[in-house]
Amino acid sequence: MTEREQANIENTDVELQKQIQRLQKTIQIYEQLAEAVRTAAVIDRSIYTGERDNDWLSIDRDDYVKIMAIISQLDIWKPWNHTIQPRITK
Repeated sequence: MTEREQANIENTDVELQKQIQRLQKTIQIYEQLAEAVRTAAVIDRSIYTGERDNDWLSIDRDDYVKIMAIISQLDIWKPWNHTIQPRITK
């Protein structure tokens, strides 16, 4: 093996190690997200209001903020591609 081939292998090894570290960090963020979603306080208000609408649940505000903070660490969200809709008030 030539010195150049050896250098290429070493460079490839370094790049692969960096990629593995980035992927491990991303996996840790997903693990945090899964735990935050799993432990979030969720309330089925239809039990208390007598409504038959099974489409909606309520989530604790602090748990929601925690979940969104974790999601913001992931580059998949891409909030710059979304427009913010104004809140409808009565």
